[in-house]
Amino acid sequence: MDISLGQTARDLRESLGLTQRAAATALGISFVHLCNIEKNRAAPSQALIDKFREVWGVDLYVLAWCTFGNSSKLPKPLRKAAADLEKGWKEHVKTLIEKHRQSAGH
Repeated sequence: MDISLGQTARDLRESLGLTQRAAATALGISFVHLCNIEKNRAAPSQALIDKFREVWGVDLYVLAWCTFGNSSKLPKPLRKAAADLEKGWKEHVKTLIEKHRQSAGH
């Protein structure tokens, strides 16, 4: 599977238990724009990538690579570092999701 920022944004939003409208409001964009990003009809701007980092502490590029990337295609010396990065980011996102759900009263 190709690396998909849209799918990554959608997976993160759903993991946080947010509707598109709630996530779009938090990001300061229209829900239609977020829908288009999640369906890969539009690419997120750098400003929006920065907003994801500001609001949820997540870099969509790194998370997308950790979710959809294939470390076996990397040069051998980089594979362990890539695996460590993937593991660390998944743990980071899991912690963010747990904190968000606790603060939202879920």
